[in-house]
Amino acid sequence: MAYADTPENAISVIKQRTALMNRCLSQHKLMESLQHTSIMLTELRNPNLSPKKYYELYVIVFDSLTNLSTYLIENHPQNHHLADLYELVQYTGNVVPRLYLMITVGTSYLAFNDAPKMEILKDMIEMCRGVQNPTRGLFLRYYLSQRTKELLPEDDSLFNSQFIMNNFIEMNKLWVRLQHQGPLRERESRTRERKELQILVGSQLVRLSQIIDDNFQMYRQDILPTILEQVIQCRDLVSQEYLLDVICQVFTDEFHLKTLDTLLQTTLHLNPDVSINKIVLTLVDRLNDYITRQLEEEPNATSPNAYLDMDVFGTFWDYLTLLNHERPDLSLQQFIPLIESIIVLSLKWYPDNFENLNKLFELVLQKTKDYGQKNISLESEHLFLNLLSFENNKLQMSSSSTASSNQSIISKKHFIFQLISKCQAYKNILALQNITLQKKVVNKILDILMDADTEELTDNEPESKLHSSRDTTHLVIEDKLQVQRLLSICEPLIISRSGPPTNATSSETNIDEVFFNRHDEEESWILDPIQEKLANLIHWIMNTTSRKQTGENKIQFSLEAQLEILLLIKSSFIKGGINVKYTFPAIITNFWKLIRKCHLILQYLLKKRVNNKTLSSHYSNLLKQMFKFVSRCINDIFNSCNNSCTDLILKLNLQCATLADQLQLGEISYDFFSQAFTIFEESLSDSKTQLQALIYIAQSLQKTRSLYKETYYDSLIVRCTLHGSKLLKKQDQCRAVYLCSHLWWATEISNIGEEEGITDNFFRDGKRVLECLQRSLRVADSIMDNEQSCELMIEILNRCLYYFIHGDEAETHISMKYINGLIELIKTNLKSLKLEDNSTSMMTNSMNDLHITGDNNIKSNTSPEDGSGSADRDTNVAVGSDGTYIQLNTLNGSSTIIHGIVATASGSKLLHQLKYIPIHHFQRTCEYIEGQREVDDRFKVIYV
Repeated sequence: MAYADTPENAISVIKQRTALMNRCLSQHKLMESLQHTSIMLTELRNPNLSPKKYYELYVIVFDSLTNLSTYLIENHPQNHHLADLYELVQYTGNVVPRLYLMITVGTSYLAFNDAPKMEILKDMIEMCRGVQNPTRGLFLRYYLSQRTKELLPEDDSLFNSQFIMNNFIEMNKLWVRLQHQGPLRERESRTRERKELQILVGSQLVRLSQIIDDNFQMYRQDILPTILEQVIQCRDLVSQEYLLDVICQVFTDEFHLKTLDTLLQTTLHLNPDVSINKIVLTLVDRLNDYITRQLEEEPNATSPNAYLDMDVFGTFWDYLTLLNHERPDLSLQQFIPLIESIIVLSLKWYPDNFENLNKLFELVLQKTKDYGQKNISLESEHLFLNLLSFENNKLQMSSSSTASSNQSIISKKHFIFQLISKCQAYKNILALQNITLQKKVVNKILDILMDADTEELTDNEPESKLHSSRDTTHLVIEDKLQVQRLLSICEPLIISRSGPPTNATSSETNIDEVFFNRHDEEESWILDPIQEKLANLIHWIMNTTSRKQTGENKIQFSLEAQLEILLLIKSSFIKGGINVKYTFPAIITNFWKLIRKCHLILQYLLKKRVNNKTLSSHYSNLLKQMFKFVSRCINDIFNSCNNSCTDLILKLNLQCATLADQLQLGEISYDFFSQAFTIFEESLSDSKTQLQALIYIAQSLQKTRSLYKETYYDSLIVRCTLHGSKLLKKQDQCRAVYLCSHLWWATEISNIGEEEGITDNFFRDGKRVLECLQRSLRVADSIMDNEQSCELMIEILNRCLYYFIHGDEAETHISMKYINGLIELIKTNLKSLKLEDNSTSMMTNSMNDLHITGDNNIKSNTSPEDGSGSADRDTNVAVGSDGTYIQLNTLNGSSTIIHGIVATASGSKLLHQLKYIPIHHFQRTCEYIEGQREVDDRFKVIYV
């Protein structure tokens, strides 16, 4: 009997015969119905159908046979006897229709209690051997499994399991045989077709798991050995991978735990091309899910091992050792993911046991050495990056060492830090990688450690809700060794290296590699995110060591221990070469913190009147020693960076001097000021930079109080003033000297309790103040540029007014006569400035009539067509304290420093505005004097 030539025609035939079959059944014409059914089943003999098309036909046929089975059951034994009918259908001509009809009639007969169930079942499964075509045989046995699903004997689990096992074994053989049919060029297509049929075979194992239920003895003695024997003997890649995955998925976790060794040993006998790591990962996931459920049921359990009297990790470790010995050909691409899966299991079952992790990393280390570092491909580098930075792992861990009765979740930050501290093999693996990969890994580690918002990682939401009591304790460094190991891990980022990235082409270069491989010779202050992160690391370490750990294990580092850690950090970061300009300021800052802490301890001892001279002497010497360490750090920056960091070094010395002064350590403060002056004298050459440095030095000196003894202060301020008077540019000399006048006129510092009018020991010398102002005035008067000369004189006038307000004439020696004389001198110079402007557009009145009018404005005779009248009255250019011109933006409050005047129309207009700066400046000063007359009668005799 022939079958249709196309799947569409086959479907049409099946539907037609189904309709005819149903019509005959309704008329109780059973024989004719069976004849139509046999013709319909002939379509399942077509050898040209793909598995997908065959399945479509099978589904339609299954529904039709279900209708037939229902009729047979309903009419037995009134219209026919199923025993006779079972014998009758065996005379069907073709084997495929015959067996489908046998199974249909036989399973219908099994629905009755008087049927010989075991004989029928044995007969049907034996008869199925008659179909050896892989596709037809698979679907036939699948049909047998579906029909007998609810009809197996209820009281004989051994027979039932053997029946399903027998069917599974034959189906697997047929499935494997399908791979070897047809030409070799179609091998890939056959593999795809086989994967479309794999669910038919897997369904048998699902049925088997349902049959045995919780009968572990049957599973261990009969089921598992038989299944694994079939898996090993088939030697088929697709079959072995799929069946082992199904085994791990369908049977219970308890079964897997108790037969773990057997399952793992089986993987050693598989086809070499089988992906072992996928199988192990599936098994690990099941075991981890198991422990998660156990923790949900018993959240007060102190350890996951409380659920099972076996060493789960030990079993996996023995397996890994044996695997590495028997499969030395296993590539890193297969081996490393396998190790990752075992790491996940260890973290889940033994969260506090870092020795397990160290053993795993040691195995990876040995495998890497055996493999040969030069043979590591770019793909393997990616694997190492994931392994070392834990990019692929969800680090969900239950801590068994917490004081709380509830399980808490260790953060990834805690885990990474403990890993670095306790796993030496981890560091050794990292050291084997190329420098670019090392830097990437360390960079990711630092991101985790220093991220204050690092979230707790959970495998799933339900467990996250379960562990509502989380470990909120901050990470605390416990000893110096932990810091040492952390710093050794960070050495790839700390140590300066030059040259292109390893194993990377120009097209692969990214921004991280640019910063990772900067040349040491580069001295520009480009923001380097890597060095910025290292500087943050220094602060993080010191903050972590100074933090107190709450709970039973209190950890509090002593001052000496923190100092030792900071010195350890310094000795590590000195390897950074020129990069110390980024990192050493952070080290120095932490030295300052320790210095203040030491000072507080001394103050406490004095306040409590502790009669322990040895202890006081110890902290006093320690305080001075720490200042020496700071000085050494500053010198290291200078030696590493030469003259590229003079500004930084100068400021660090001045800040140290200020700190020492605040702690009443005058001699130390003097030494740091001396170092600052040395930097000024030997390393600063630009006049503008020198002026800015002197202003900063003068600001620092003016706030000191401990230098008054031993004439330290007097010698330093004289030295500062002399340097100011020797600047290259006269305008810089002038400004530096009049600013240095404040060094002889101390002002109150409210933070230390000083108050004007109450404190009577201010360092003030009015004669020296007047000398400085007179010296600066002489310099201003000698400047050839009248514009600059006038501006400087007005600035000096403002300084004179300051001293005039804040002290008596007898103290400051700044008399009204002197101020009036200075005002007249300014007016005379402004008149000269007018004469320089041939356009006669500066002022409308003669300079002899220059004064503040009723509306406080200087009138202009600028002609309307000139267009600059408003600019004369409302110039938007000012002068900074160092003489820099600043263009103001009155709309948004911003300002721009003018470095030069461009020879354009706008530049010419700006140059024209600069001529009016002294005039407007003097105008504002005169307005201030007139305003002060209302509150201070002395100003009434100052004539403007």
